[in-house]
Amino acid sequence: MARTKNIRNHHRKGKKTYSIIVDGKTEVWYLQMLKKNEDIPRIDVKPELPKKKKISEQFASVKENSKIYDEVIWLIDFDTILKESREVKQGSKTALQELNDYKIEIDKNFKNVELFINAPCLELWLLLHFETIGKFFSNCNDAEKRLKRLHIKDYEKSEKFYKKRSNDIYKLLADKKEFAIENAKKLGEFDNQNPNRSVCEMYKFFEKFGIKK
Repeated sequence: MARTKNIRNHHRKGKKTYSIIVDGKTEVWYLQMLKKNEDIPRIDVKPELPKKKKISEQFASVKENSKIYDEVIWLIDFDTILKESREVKQGSKTALQELNDYKIEIDKNFKNVELFINAPCLELWLLLHFETIGKFFSNCNDAEKRLKRLHIKDYEKSEKFYKKRSNDIYKLLADKKEFAIENAKKLGEFDNQNPNRSVCEMYKFFEKFGIKK
């Protein structure tokens, strides 16, 4: 309870607090570098050492954090949803069906929670710094391969690469940020009636935190 009170106290001073819930390491590293380079002190990216969790476990974290922080952003890699849906037992609810249920519950009961979706994953956001994407990548590996082949030859899904002291991932792409935001907006928002298309809602972070292009 003490932690809840302490974080809420910031809001009384006019400083809104944010929690970002993710399930992948690359999202954590990228957002940490965004926070560092743009000097946004009131963001907590959770968990700091993420382990792959089922969507139901992620939603439990979202609900818990909604009681503690002024606003919660739930960032989802859609390739995880597709993978879980393929592996579900026959007759059971798929991860996509669960996600749709959670979206409805968030809209109804959690006014301080927003859901951002990347389909398939963060690598699409990195790609959009270099090119306009129309095709759908059914998995993250395909997006990553294209990124390495055409744009960032030494790209690695590692903390060392993302947090490189001389040129971290955010600095590396900073001069292409406006192009990426424009490209992401062109893709539109996630539509659960048409899930098999490229979507990148990372641009919403820049709108949310007032980060200039």
